[in-house]
Amino acid sequence: MTAPEGSPRSSPRPDRGPRRALHRGWFVAAAAAATAVTVVFATVGDGVEVSEATGVRAAVVDVGHTLVWALLAIAFAVAAVRGRWTPLSNRIALAAAAVYAVFLVAVFAWR
Repeated sequence: MTAPEGSPRSSPRPDRGPRRALHRGWFVAAAAAATAVTVVFATVGDGVEVSEATGVRAAVVDVGHTLVWALLAIAFAVAAVRGRWTPLSNRIALAAAAVYAVFLVAVFAWR
């Protein structure tokens, strides 16, 4: 039995089929790239040096950029698993943006 024409069940779900697989591929690629950047920043460094930073500022400068990329990798990984960008992916990406804002303040404005 099929749903009547025009009912919510009569239209195909946008998160299934070939488009979902295409999106999943892009999310996997983005998660892999963000993970690679995270690994490079965690091992080699991000090249940001603020010699006068001490205490909390020094900690933010040292790990902030790496944390941003780690959060982005997680956000893209969640989207890859789900096959679409989800509210959880969005919250994690927004957390990355907040961490990045704090990182930028620590590098350029925090005295």
